[in-house]
Amino acid sequence: METITNDPHDAHDAHGTARESAQLANLVIRTGGAALVSQMLDAAAPQHGIRVIGPKLQPPSSNCLKHNASCVCDLAMEIGPDARSKYRVKQKRNIGKLPTWHSPDLGNIEITPASTVVITGSGEAFKDVEPALDFLLKVRPRYIIHHMTRPLASGRLWDIIRNGPMTRDGVPDPEFLAVIIDADDLRAEGIALSKSLSWEATAEDFVRNLGSKGWLDTLVTCPNLIVRFGTEGVIHHRGRDAGDPVLYYHPRMMEDGRRTAGAADMIDLASAFTAGLALGFADSRPPSCRHGIQYGISASTALADQGFVHDQMDDAPDYPIVPIMENLQLNKEYTAVSIPSGRISSGDKWSIFDSVTGDPAELARQIVTAGPDHTLSACPIQRFGNLLAVERSEQESLRSVVDAMVERMNADSQGPTSVAVLGPAGSGKKFITANLASHISAGRTVRKLSYDSRLLKSSDLVEACHAIRDHTASGELTLVTFENFETLLKPDNELLNEMLVIMRDGHFSDKGQVHNLGAPVMFFIVNHDAAADSDEPFPPPTPTSPRVPEFTRRPPMDPSLLMSHLHGLVKVTGPNQMGAKDKTFCVRRAIMLRQMLLDRHPHLNIRGHLNVEEGVLHALLLVPKYKHGLRSLEKIISTSRLSGRTKFDVAALPPEEQIQLHVDGKTFMSYLRAPKLQPALREKLAEGMFKVYKQRRYDMCKTDVERVGLRNERSMRDWDELPPELKESTRAQADDIPRKLRAVGCFMLNELRTEPLIKVPHFTETQLDMLSEMEHERFNAERLQRQWRMGPRNSKDRTTPFLVPWRDLSQEWKDVDRVMVECVPRILDGAGWFIYRMKEEERGVGDGMGILVP
Repeated sequence: METITNDPHDAHDAHGTARESAQLANLVIRTGGAALVSQMLDAAAPQHGIRVIGPKLQPPSSNCLKHNASCVCDLAMEIGPDARSKYRVKQKRNIGKLPTWHSPDLGNIEITPASTVVITGSGEAFKDVEPALDFLLKVRPRYIIHHMTRPLASGRLWDIIRNGPMTRDGVPDPEFLAVIIDADDLRAEGIALSKSLSWEATAEDFVRNLGSKGWLDTLVTCPNLIVRFGTEGVIHHRGRDAGDPVLYYHPRMMEDGRRTAGAADMIDLASAFTAGLALGFADSRPPSCRHGIQYGISASTALADQGFVHDQMDDAPDYPIVPIMENLQLNKEYTAVSIPSGRISSGDKWSIFDSVTGDPAELARQIVTAGPDHTLSACPIQRFGNLLAVERSEQESLRSVVDAMVERMNADSQGPTSVAVLGPAGSGKKFITANLASHISAGRTVRKLSYDSRLLKSSDLVEACHAIRDHTASGELTLVTFENFETLLKPDNELLNEMLVIMRDGHFSDKGQVHNLGAPVMFFIVNHDAAADSDEPFPPPTPTSPRVPEFTRRPPMDPSLLMSHLHGLVKVTGPNQMGAKDKTFCVRRAIMLRQMLLDRHPHLNIRGHLNVEEGVLHALLLVPKYKHGLRSLEKIISTSRLSGRTKFDVAALPPEEQIQLHVDGKTFMSYLRAPKLQPALREKLAEGMFKVYKQRRYDMCKTDVERVGLRNERSMRDWDELPPELKESTRAQADDIPRKLRAVGCFMLNELRTEPLIKVPHFTETQLDMLSEMEHERFNAERLQRQWRMGPRNSKDRTTPFLVPWRDLSQEWKDVDRVMVECVPRILDGAGWFIYRMKEEERGVGDGMGILVP
């Protein structure tokens, strides 16, 4: 197939001067589809050791337009940052010609047993499939890759190849077949797939709805079905082995994210993906879909980013084939995760965040110190202005509201667009509102107006409506914010009905005259403590001891009345923990805390790392509640003595009496002094570690006399009889486990997890050496803080001979520390906890094979 590109030159030339609008368009002929796949593979052939035979097409001529052309594209030229010309696809018009089979000219070429055939297009659309069938019978390929277009899963060609290529013995091998489909083609066939809400929602829809159309049964059972969601995501579904599908996704973009972010539109991205898949798929035995998909993503994203470039050979736009394929590398921005199809089918809600991260508290600490981009590199994050949405529910809520607002603006809606933003006081509602406004207004002329509902009177509202009307009439996008709107949601408020009329009809009355408000976007900020955990966003207000006449004249408001006037609702949780099930509150808080520290005290940022003492960090992140939400956190930061300091340590915090104004002082100070494990877990780990210590001490004894003497020591009694101070010392040793795990890039979880989390059954020798020294340093600090001193071993007198640097310890006592660290994985396992680390991405591909491209 060939693609025709039409360059109207309506942008600027290389010197920045505008071209004459009357200049005639230049017509350029470029090959696309299977021919483009062939060209891209041919460019990669030297690096991968492959031979490529492309489809035999007629040479470019007026006649070939009639027989081969598939579309006409209008291009606009731009000058990139590197001063090179590039072209953006402004418009694409399909010619509407049925596809034609073009076989490679095999001649006397010897076909190797490892050949791969790449087929593009729809098998049913080929009116004459006999040449295709003859070709497959002659070649007997080892691998078949089929980029399938609509109509899907139909036609004689599909019936022949859907069971896989024929082996030399005439038996089909399904594992060596891969089918590529675009998600929009599945949607066009009636498969309900959500778009851009969240990657989890898209994956869940795929699992639940792929089999909803019976005539697509051969796709559902396809051994390797690869569905493209733009250039931003791919799902690999294995329909024969019932394994979980795998989602490959860009953590910072949703489907079509490049297009909405302003990147150049581009055609033939599926062809680039197919070429990349062919490189990796036949790269090993059995074929590797993982490597193929990774290469396909790299090729298609490179083409999307570069667009058409200026070819110096014929002074016209062309595909950047050589730059892409000669330097094709796996794209490290993308992440892969298994989709738990069983859980989804049973009705469970899935979260990628939970799948690819570990302990939320440790994650929050890293977000503050190293930043969210590094720490959450594998987590899907959606950005709205300067607002980062990490949790799935938050992403879907914000995305649906933004889409509704943008849709109404693009449709030139005649009335107001109303959005309510609910949340407890101090939850960051104004910040979210401001960033939603910035997000939807990008590139537009904007007028922002803000009103405090507590101060509004009827005359003020009329004046505000006139101001809104004037700005909307001038063509400006008018964004209006009504703060403290809960004051109007009372049955005795005289402005309520007027506001409801404005929201419903876009009309307001002034001195008997009715005026049209226009089409502003209006945000209503409502302080509401039940916003995070209540299904009812507006509980009916209860009047305070109303007199009978008043109650009769003004009945309680029906909350559904207000809800029916909204086009979107955002529920804001804020920095506080919203119940026992809210495990990620510290992650939300960490993102807010880091931004506060960077804004107020940028000198704490040393080479990208915020220098905050661990105790301070844990107290700020893990205290369950700030009395006034974000305002309390801001007050603690603003009153901390950080001027001129390069580290936020305990000494910089305000006095405890002042901290008490904003949090529970005792709870905050307990986190500040030493972060502790859950009480039951703490006790179990401490008792287990004490048993290991006792056994080691007995193993160190060389004579029976030493063993008898050891039994008489206070520190060697049974756990229940151990003095409280020594028990607490062992508990402190258990509390230090998370810190030691962090030092070696690990964390603990009380559930079994799979990739990308890797279970760590034991420490390496190098890790044991480092952790043993850390344990001795912890021992020294704890003993010194409890006023122990040097002297013979005597726990009653608080003397010990081991208050010395690690290097001065004898080897047998170094080994004691080593044993106490070595036992940690085993002790945790006995308590139902496990040690994990993040999987390191594997890179590189194996040897190439012969590729045959029809």
